[in-house]
Amino acid sequence: MNLEKIIEDIDVIEKKIGYSFSDKLLLIQAFLHSSIFNFPIEIDINGKKGRLTSNQRLEFLGDGILNYIVSEYVFFKYPTFSEDYLSSFRSLIVNYYTLYKVCVYLDMAKYLVFKYDSLGRNSANIKNYSDIVEALIGAIYVDSGSISEVKNFFHNIILKVFYSNLDEIVENIFDWKGFLQSILQKKGLEVPKYKVVEKNEEGFFIIVYRDNVELSSGFARTKKEAEKRAAMNFIKKLGIIE
Repeated sequence: MNLEKIIEDIDVIEKKIGYSFSDKLLLIQAFLHSSIFNFPIEIDINGKKGRLTSNQRLEFLGDGILNYIVSEYVFFKYPTFSEDYLSSFRSLIVNYYTLYKVCVYLDMAKYLVFKYDSLGRNSANIKNYSDIVEALIGAIYVDSGSISEVKNFFHNIILKVFYSNLDEIVENIFDWKGFLQSILQKKGLEVPKYKVVEKNEEGFFIIVYRDNVELSSGFARTKKEAEKRAAMNFIKKLGIIE
């Protein structure tokens, strides 16, 4: 179990996230997946006794706080954006993939405490790592009682990771199929169709076409991902994105 490692590395973790906890139990709890709990864990750290439960409640709180902070950020940063555009940009920042990249940047994935027998292959997936970041946000807020401390974490770390990985985040998260469909519909053109032209051990090769004319193609491990890439490649051909 990684619990001992978290306790050992508390100073390291605090330095990386840029916040020192008064209540170290909150920091520890942010890494505890619900799969390990049949009952609360009793712990004694630096002479302070407490009971630990899973990070789910902290994650819930962190999710709400992050949505508020990002809503405020995009509202003032993009004064000409409509509600739809504000929502779309916010979703790019708060989505699980961005938070997963934050977790990787902070090197926090190794501290996730989970029960492998309970989760199997799903034990260490992207969503569980993104949950750590939301739980850390919740923990910082509860410990500090201040939204400003969470904003420091957001501006100094989350935004830094977001803009550094923007191309990768957009490619993985954005609804390219829906975007392409909306572009063509606005022009009064037929909705595009997708067809598997080859399937092998490595994945799917798919073409996107309209009026029996091939527009573009894409290859990926899954059919869904290949369709998304085919749509994205055609949008690139249109010159809408680089």
